[in-house]
Amino acid sequence: MTDKITDDFVAPFSMDGAPVRGRVARIAAGALDPILRRHQYPRPVAMLLGEALTLAALVGSLLKADGRLVVQAQGAGPVTLLVAEYTADGGLRGYARLAEGAVLPSDNRIAPATLLGTGHMVLTLDVGDDTPAYQGVAALDGETLAACAESYFRQSEQTDTAIRLAVGEVTTVDGAVWRGGGMLMQKIAADDARGDPAEDWSRARHLFSTLTDAEMVDPDLLADRLLYRLFHEEQVRMSAPSPLDDHCTCNAERLSGVMKQFPPDELRDLVEPDGLLHAKCQFCARRYLLTPEEVGAD
Repeated sequence: MTDKITDDFVAPFSMDGAPVRGRVARIAAGALDPILRRHQYPRPVAMLLGEALTLAALVGSLLKADGRLVVQAQGAGPVTLLVAEYTADGGLRGYARLAEGAVLPSDNRIAPATLLGTGHMVLTLDVGDDTPAYQGVAALDGETLAACAESYFRQSEQTDTAIRLAVGEVTTVDGAVWRGGGMLMQKIAADDARGDPAEDWSRARHLFSTLTDAEMVDPDLLADRLLYRLFHEEQVRMSAPSPLDDHCTCNAERLSGVMKQFPPDELRDLVEPDGLLHAKCQFCARRYLLTPEEVGAD
């Protein structure tokens, strides 16, 4: 097993003794904590966004194509928008928007439908260029985001998939740090060599069900050791991890392009007394100062 990177990574794993392959992810001080601290979300919202970011990394790393994988949900609940994005180079960014005056019923994990209202989660793969984006939809009817994602794979991809996501604050010598852990496991289709994998898959799912939230976010329990604890009899192997980091894709050129789509009269009304348009990225909170000429409002 290989685990030179102990945090902020996603890695493939497979089993010699079972028809299973998957991904394991750990995100913490470099990829999760700054995203959640940036906007000071209420704890249940931070947990849901952290789970969405972990899910984006797990699913995005499965894809062969470059580009970005976006997990998004909108609704009429206390959280009106949830966006988590993974790019092929390992960048993560995320944002949650709360309704004005929103009151949350608990300070712990809250079901997605309670936070977002009745609706759907949309997974979008955007490879850029002129290639149409691929979208998949899952109902927000599970008790957890992981359950909603499992439903998506079962209904849209017809792939037996098990997913666990956990997010929590862990106290370290440097203070509290948000940590997220995730594991995605899929059954490999039967073939002449393997025969019917149903029994082996059932055993692997049973072992997977014993995974706890505490194990997922424990900084002292490395991912390869966690996999071994769960699946040592199945001869589990974790491959080389790919790093993840807090990376926003915003820039002045892209922002200018978006603003040029607005009518010039509206843009001129946004010009501040200093003669510039002030804009702020909702993801990373970076502020931009743009001239009217840059956005076509001159």
